[in-house]
This record gives sequence, structure tokens and C-alpha cells, in this order.
Amino acid sequence: MSAQSMFPGLTASRFTRQITRLNLISSGPGSVTVGQNVKNVELLFKRLNTDGHMGARKFWRENLPRVQFHNPALPIQVTRVEVANASEHAKVPAILKVTYADGKTAQVDVKNKHSSDILNDFINLTGAKPAKEVIIDRDPRGIQ
Repeated sequence: MSAQSMFPGLTASRFTRQITRLNLISSGPGSVTVGQNVKNVELLFKRLNTDGHMGARKFWRENLPRVQFHNPALPIQVTRVEVANASEHAKVPAILKVTYADGKTAQVDVKNKHSSDILNDFINLTGAKPAKEVIIDRDPRGIQ
């Protein structure tokens, strides 16, 4: 997947492309900070998008980079399951699991859910708050 398709609106200059990419990651859906009570986050879904795993994939590609940007110390583990035959496709779960500092865990079945619904589940599980929006100027001197 090219950077142009992943981040629409990128310019030709390498420097401005990088700034635009950082600005896209630092703001938007998923720009939240989680509390100290969250120890780690795990997302499990199938490599193929069939049988209700598309929302988990979109959440992984679009929202988790923003969560990681605003929570650099939060371990996020993503497991994409490769299935050998067609009979096992329906058996693979799509799960978002949160482990808290006290050792308790909470998980949500995200199969057949839209990525925005998964983000809402994530916010509810972690008690996340909206992060301060960070916008980087294209030129540190303020010249466009």
C-alpha cells in the first residue's frame, strides 16, 4: 500500500509529506489518551476480511496509530490469524482485549462491527479522554 493511498492529500516533498502524515496521525478519530490503569491492549482478528473482520482491520489501520501516537508507553499487540482452510474461517474470533494494571481483563467481541463502533468500545473499556490536538506547521519559521 502506497503512502499516497494510505494518507490522501500528501504533497510531493518528502519533508511536507512527513509533516502531513504526522498531522493525520496526531488528530482525528482515535486521538485519545488512556489512563494509567490500562496495562496493555490486544486486538485479534483474521488476516482476511471475510466473516465480519473488516471493522477490526479498519480500526487497526486507521485508529490504533492515533492511539499509539498519544500513548507511546501503552503496549498494543495486534494478532492477525492466518487460516489454512475454508471451514475454519467462521471459527476465528475478532476480539479487543484490555488488561488493567490490577490484572483484570475486559474483552469485547468486535466481529461484524464498524471501526467507529470498535473505537467507542475501546473508549468505554479504557476510559480514554480526547487528546490535545497537535498540528505541526509545514515550515518551522511559519513560511508556507
